[in-house]
Amino acid sequence: MDKKIKIATIGAAVQDVFLMGSALKAKRDVRTHDFVEQFPLGAKLELDKVVFSTGGGATNAAVTFSRYGFDTSFLGKIGDDPAGELIQKDLRSDGVDTSLLKCDIDGTTGYSTLLLSPRGERTVLVYRGVSQELEVEDFNHFAKLKADWLYISSLSGNFPLLESIIHYAKTHDIKLAINPGSGELKQAERMRKLLSDFSLVSVNKEEASQLVDGDSAEELTSNLVRHTETAVVTDGPNGSYASDGEKLYAAGMYEDAPVIDRTGAGDAFTSGFVAKVADGGSIPEALTYGSANSTSVVGKIGAKEGILMSDTKLKKMKIEETKLPQKEEVHA
Repeated sequence: MDKKIKIATIGAAVQDVFLMGSALKAKRDVRTHDFVEQFPLGAKLELDKVVFSTGGGATNAAVTFSRYGFDTSFLGKIGDDPAGELIQKDLRSDGVDTSLLKCDIDGTTGYSTLLLSPRGERTVLVYRGVSQELEVEDFNHFAKLKADWLYISSLSGNFPLLESIIHYAKTHDIKLAINPGSGELKQAERMRKLLSDFSLVSVNKEEASQLVDGDSAEELTSNLVRHTETAVVTDGPNGSYASDGEKLYAAGMYEDAPVIDRTGAGDAFTSGFVAKVADGGSIPEALTYGSANSTSVVGKIGAKEGILMSDTKLKKMKIEETKLPQKEEVHA
């Protein structure tokens, strides 16, 4: 990096508690053939291990950016409670600036209980708490923010806040990246109209299908990039796809590594991709870094433990490139 890039993440912050044990082994439903968790009412189940951690897409991304070497800030809301204190402690230990963190003394910090099976699948019980209560008025609290990039995760469908952030970024020459949550995607038409305001949009295959037409991840990526500068679509173990409107890039798995816990895998991929792009890297470099970051994260318990350090040496990935027809501007 020629200069230290300033980046801020905006979105959810929660405490995570992981519950593990043979009693949580997933069972296959005879009707749907899906793996499910089943607990008899009134039973007392013994656990083998409990792990406390922190999560939320924006805090996970903040740690990726800070470990990469960026000057990183986190903007969100917590309660005045032990969970909120743990979130601040975790972020500060990774060098993330929390001075713009909003504390609601009357509210409760978000909390997730994750039932982790031996195969790495998990069932998540979520209480979002004050993390979903960021408002436009709270963003006035962030008016002193100076950044080169803003990374937005889920805002629980709060479009007035999202539009306020976009306006702030435009008037302060800040680039925007977004990994929208379910709240934003439930209002797909409204979200689609804002895509052109972002330098980078990252979603998984199912999410992409809510925003644009297409059957395959390749087709979805090609259609999504017509609305934004850089589009990224992930497809689980089938790999990831990205486009700048000129070429479509397809990457497989970074490596065939054991999966312990999938929590934070998507956050790790997207934030790793954004980090490399913000640093001036190419899309193939960004796909490699995002894939490596995600692979490292799923090898640990929790969303942050496996996030890469800046000096991590990466393997070379095979990435296929396909030239796209000339990008046409799409009017929402």
